[in-house]
Amino acid sequence: MKKQNFNIAVYIDMESIASVDFLLDEVMNSLLLSDEDLNCIFVIKSAYGNQINAKKDLKNQIVEHNFNIIDTPKIGNEKNRADLLLSIDAFESLYLGNPSIDRYCFFTSDSDFTVIGDKLRKYGKEVWLVCKRKDKDRAILAKSFDNLLFLEDFTSKEKIKIEDSIEKLFVSAIKNMNQSSLPTNVSTANSKMKEIDPSFQVSKTEYKTFMNLIKKMKSKGYINFETLGSGENRITEINV
Repeated sequence: MKKQNFNIAVYIDMESIASVDFLLDEVMNSLLLSDEDLNCIFVIKSAYGNQINAKKDLKNQIVEHNFNIIDTPKIGNEKNRADLLLSIDAFESLYLGNPSIDRYCFFTSDSDFTVIGDKLRKYGKEVWLVCKRKDKDRAILAKSFDNLLFLEDFTSKEKIKIEDSIEKLFVSAIKNMNQSSLPTNVSTANSKMKEIDPSFQVSKTEYKTFMNLIKKMKSKGYINFETLGSGENRITEINV
């Protein structure tokens, strides 16, 4: 049965999160988390900030992910208008409805965004916030969003460097799986890999079959799996 599309919009307040060094690629993969019967798609990716002062590494990552970058220069000595323009664009998408957004994701530590968060939830939308860990105790943020992710959980520090692109894709995919649904058929990991990278075809890799890939990933300690009497292979544990 064909999966139902689940549309995701991502909005980044560049200056609000610039003080934390994080891997945007890993955060984006985490924003895809959903039920297995949904096909998650990023339909809006926009980043706002004063480009003259933009942090180079953050901007490079944003460009690599093909975000629409909106320059928001300062007016006089006042703060720039990134938060205002971002909120207006998000709310406008609600009324345009083409495409209809299922999940809104905001990268910011600015409590002003609780206004747009609450408003979108009143219209039945799922709203996620990616912020700094120190913001987790701010009750106003926790009460205005459905899910909070912390930038510090996606830093490059103390992470194993993975050189192989297929291995990296596999790790990103299993991190994005719902562990509460384990055990699950190994095909779920295959689907997640294709969701992250639609061009992925295991037959065109050195592994040739997905079971060869699964066995190799088990040997590296990323997962455990079992084979049932019916021949079904199920992932039983994720270790990343």
